[in-house]
Amino acid sequence: MYLETARRWVAELQDSGKLSDLDSDALEKLAQEYAIRLEEFYLGEVARQMEKCGKAVEFERMILYDGQYMNKYLNQTIPAYPAFRLEVFSKARKIILGE
Repeated sequence: MYLETARRWVAELQDSGKLSDLDSDALEKLAQEYAIRLEEFYLGEVARQMEKCGKAVEFERMILYDGQYMNKYLNQTIPAYPAFRLEVFSKARKIILGE
């Protein structure tokens, strides 16, 4: 999810001419760096939201042990989760890409 999104961001930047001086290896490395930052940002935002719901401990356990069920759990726990996720990714893009 994170790497796919980061690759899309890099492709969009490349299409706009902002990364024309980078070769394919450098573009992939950049996408991987963006993916790491996106994941960190996303998990931080979700953790804050889970604190508001009183489920921070459950979320921490989910990260450690039940990662494959995380989307289902978050969808059930965070109101309007798909919209929340889109908003978080949009904020992350602005921060990470400096837009």
